[in-house]
Amino acid sequence: MRVQLDGVDFFSGATQLLFDVTCDLEEGVAVLVMGPSGSGKTLLMKIMAGIVPADSGNVFFDGKPFASMSDKDLQDKRVRQGFVFQDAALWQNLSVYQNLSLPVEYHYPRREPAHIRSHIESLCRKMDFREDLNQRPTMLSAGERKIVSILRALVLDPENVLMDEPSAGLDTASSARLLEVLKELKAKGRTLIIGSHDSQIASMIADRILVIDEGRILAYDSVNNLVRTDDPRLKAILSDVFELSSTYDADILDILGSGDDDPFA
Repeated sequence: MRVQLDGVDFFSGATQLLFDVTCDLEEGVAVLVMGPSGSGKTLLMKIMAGIVPADSGNVFFDGKPFASMSDKDLQDKRVRQGFVFQDAALWQNLSVYQNLSLPVEYHYPRREPAHIRSHIESLCRKMDFREDLNQRPTMLSAGERKIVSILRALVLDPENVLMDEPSAGLDTASSARLLEVLKELKAKGRTLIIGSHDSQIASMIADRILVIDEGRILAYDSVNNLVRTDDPRLKAILSDVFELSSTYDADILDILGSGDDDPFA
């Protein structure tokens, strides 16, 4: 599902948080959204998902303006899209299993309960999630709740997957499994929009990087092009991801094609 933003502005009271945001995220692309804390990254992703409406400008899904979508169009969009919230945003009064089954039961009310359970258990195995599905989210750690949020976003096998800081709070093993899931989704041609400063996601998953700062898009380009930028602000933000002052990992070195040299030096 193609996502396009054209001249999007957003206000919180009298304060403007997004300024004339325009970008075109083509179907099947893996985009890393990054920016400093408070840059508008999370807000931008929620607008891209249609969770938060823009105050002005237009948001399009497969060429259809979000503001004039019919109920049927909106229903179709929701089925085709999954969203991982930064704080997991699970229903606290439901069990883990109910959190995962609710999207399926809502969109596919005739699906057999045994089929739903089998599908959920298969997803849990993929992320090696072994906790009791009958317990409430409050009994889980923050990392475990994030895994449940990831599983919930994937339960309908969506075409578009938006993830806000998906690796935050995960241990090393869970981060590695998340990376494998992202690789699998990318191989299937899913559209991935990931808000993160994770260097492994940047080097192994991202086709393009969108950089936002103070509510404005600074750049939207391939990794190869962005690491050669002359813009000092862009260099500073990218350095946080690629950790140019410390040790490179092999995947980033391959992308940068720079050996042991700092491409920003």
